[in-house]
Amino acid sequence: MAAIKKSAFKTKSRGGIPFFVVIIVVVCLGLLQGFLVLNQDYFSDLPEGYHDLPLLSIKLDNEMEKTRIPDLPKLSFPKSNEDFFRNPSVDIKKKVYMFHHTTNLPDGSEGAIILDMLLGHAYAYHHGWIYGGSCGEGNDVAREPENALLRTIGLQDFLQFACPRDIETKDRKKVVPSKSYVEDGTRSFTPEYVDLLKSVIRYPDRPENQKRTNTIVVHMSRGKKFTPCKKKHHRGFEPYLPNKHYQLLINKYMKDGYDNKVIIYSQSSSYEKFDEFREKGYELHIDEAITDVWRAVMVSDVFIMSRSAFSFVPALIANADTKVVYTPFWHQGFRGWEIVRKDILGQSDAELKRLKSTCKK
Repeated sequence: MAAIKKSAFKTKSRGGIPFFVVIIVVVCLGLLQGFLVLNQDYFSDLPEGYHDLPLLSIKLDNEMEKTRIPDLPKLSFPKSNEDFFRNPSVDIKKKVYMFHHTTNLPDGSEGAIILDMLLGHAYAYHHGWIYGGSCGEGNDVAREPENALLRTIGLQDFLQFACPRDIETKDRKKVVPSKSYVEDGTRSFTPEYVDLLKSVIRYPDRPENQKRTNTIVVHMSRGKKFTPCKKKHHRGFEPYLPNKHYQLLINKYMKDGYDNKVIIYSQSSSYEKFDEFREKGYELHIDEAITDVWRAVMVSDVFIMSRSAFSFVPALIANADTKVVYTPFWHQGFRGWEIVRKDILGQSDAELKRLKSTCKK
């Protein structure tokens, strides 16, 4: 009996404290769960690997991210362009919203359409206007491929498919014909405009294990529009670049003392096969998501362009640490880009001539 009484006494003497502690723990867990539910969208967008870190590490990394990225105004299109892309050198007494017609191009022209939007955006900036959007006769709908690319480079709050009817304002709305904003071509991308454009892009951090790796990303445009058998040039240039052209450039930008990683993006519909690249151990990504190409360019050490608008856009906003290799074509290049040497161009032209001789008459 004494033993039973002793046990009962212990239970009584400790009963109040454990119950109180349990209540506190339950309440804290409930609050934590509520916090996680309310912020699940935020946590789901974190980079791969963050989910395995302690909450304290996530908070610290988030604070470091805030110090790395410049503060932007509250983004609300098209006010985001008014707050951030107003040219201070142009004195405009009244607001003007500029719109332009979306280029009517076939599927697979996403890069050309976004480049067209950037030309309109730059045109608005140089005139002191507010970019209002790209639209026209149904060309502004069903644009998920383009929107996905814009999200990839972080310009979705500045370039949108919108028409004058989509914006409620008493200020002037101006629709500019394409011949006006494409007249100067890529020369409208002045250094100050490009610097401003790059300042709103959130470049992903390069992996730690990439410090001793030389990552060469290659975009090879292929398909019906890019073939050596085309008889006509496009604006004075041959769009097709042979496999040999890319291989010569890959060889040139290999880096001694580094792990050279070559990643090639292209289409399966190609006049030349890719076996030679596969045999060299290069990574081949054929017919994969177009967003993967631009995402890879953002963290590359070297980006070898094709002659295409799809290559031009990510090259335009490439990281300062990325070496852009430009083969001259109808879109003028920029200072700082590495222009392909004449001797390599000569070898490429000779190979292209050989390939043309194999085309069916």
